[in-house]
Amino acid sequence: MTGKTTLTFYGGINEIGGNKILLEDKGTRVFLDFGKSFKERSMFYDWMERPRLANGVGDLLALGILPDVKGIYRRDLLSLAGRSQNEDGFVDAVLLSHAHSDHADYISFLREDIPVWMGKTAKDIVNSIEAERQANMEFEISGFRKRPLERGSGTISREIHDFRTGEKITVDSIEVEPVHVDHSIPGCYGFIIRTSDSTLIYSGDLRMHGNKPELTSEFVDRAAQSKPDLMLCEGTRINETVSNRESDVLETCKYYVVKAKESFVFVDYSYKDVDRFSTLYNVAKLTDRELLIDVRTARYLQALSANTSLALPQPSDESIAIYKPREGSGKYQDDDYDEEDTKLYRQENVWTAGDVRSYQGKVIAALGASYIDQLIDIKPSGGIYFHSTSEPFNEEGEISEMKTNNWIERFGMNRVHSHCSGHASGKDLNEIVSRIGPKTLIPIHTEHPELFTVLQGGKVKMVESNSTFEL
Repeated sequence: MTGKTTLTFYGGINEIGGNKILLEDKGTRVFLDFGKSFKERSMFYDWMERPRLANGVGDLLALGILPDVKGIYRRDLLSLAGRSQNEDGFVDAVLLSHAHSDHADYISFLREDIPVWMGKTAKDIVNSIEAERQANMEFEISGFRKRPLERGSGTISREIHDFRTGEKITVDSIEVEPVHVDHSIPGCYGFIIRTSDSTLIYSGDLRMHGNKPELTSEFVDRAAQSKPDLMLCEGTRINETVSNRESDVLETCKYYVVKAKESFVFVDYSYKDVDRFSTLYNVAKLTDRELLIDVRTARYLQALSANTSLALPQPSDESIAIYKPREGSGKYQDDDYDEEDTKLYRQENVWTAGDVRSYQGKVIAALGASYIDQLIDIKPSGGIYFHSTSEPFNEEGEISEMKTNNWIERFGMNRVHSHCSGHASGKDLNEIVSRIGPKTLIPIHTEHPELFTVLQGGKVKMVESNSTFEL
């Protein structure tokens, strides 16, 4: 304990995502996000491979995918790794900016008695993701909800608090004011943070070209009023100047769906992006098709249905159909699916591959890339593969895209791309930082931090991973 305010960067430096930033002030320690680093993870695992569950956090610590900080990880996972369960150290809280995996996923490994703060909508999203019980290590042992880790291991629960814009959080000497921002997932926040001797701004992920730029503008205005000493600013697209808007995606998608006539349309997008979902839903209605979704998306809609500001339809909506894939026996038997899936599959608006094959021109199959193998059962006769996510930004993404293109070619489909990014362009980032006016700027969540110096000059400070910056 130095008495000074410090920031230690365990993730989010020279990479997109993986934010794990430890803020310390007069002995109070708070993490700003604790997300999955795709860059670090992809050095040792492809997207199908997982660290060994039997070794707890041991594999992740040994490979440097998780920072080896004592006293912050769950005792059951330390025990599996052969580590002492009584390591010295502590963290007073985790502040989650939003529910994307590169900010949220590795909270799952932290001690369950560390309080986690997140927006109300983010909490709903986390609960929805947890309910999926996907074969993914990070979520199998995540502990946001109270359920078994593995057979015979008992249950855990986690202390979660939620907030809204205008509320303030106090953690000992640190006061945090969360303010909403616009991003490609709802429930996103930036933070205005006041320590014993400094004011910091944490941008989270944000944009100005989305459907709700007024949210980001309000954050920028409030941040500017705080006259900050330091800003931690994301720079995912600092090297880009042009931004597609969601309305552009709608017009492009509508144009190609109309041109497709009676042909099949398959869409790859992130189901967490409710703006994109709304775009596809509206295109389906405008083109007299039904929007075909999977059960994961259906439950996501249910989880967010109480949020009236999102204005999302229910899975039973007349313009929505739910896709039921073959699993287990391959014969659509109830015992092939878990209980929650079966409830949704008993609705009247459920389509199998045979139904889609017979009425290819009546749906927009918004199923995402994980369902691309369903093309084998659907047997499309040409059609459109509408790619509506970010273009690949690393080698692993390029390999994945190459495989996807092989599927598209195999089934005689044409690939169309249109996307509205969740991240501000370099031009907008420059405007955001200039309006806020921090004395010092540290670029995070970017592979091109040096470009901030071109725009903001001498106020920019470069830091390294695992380094500590003293205010």
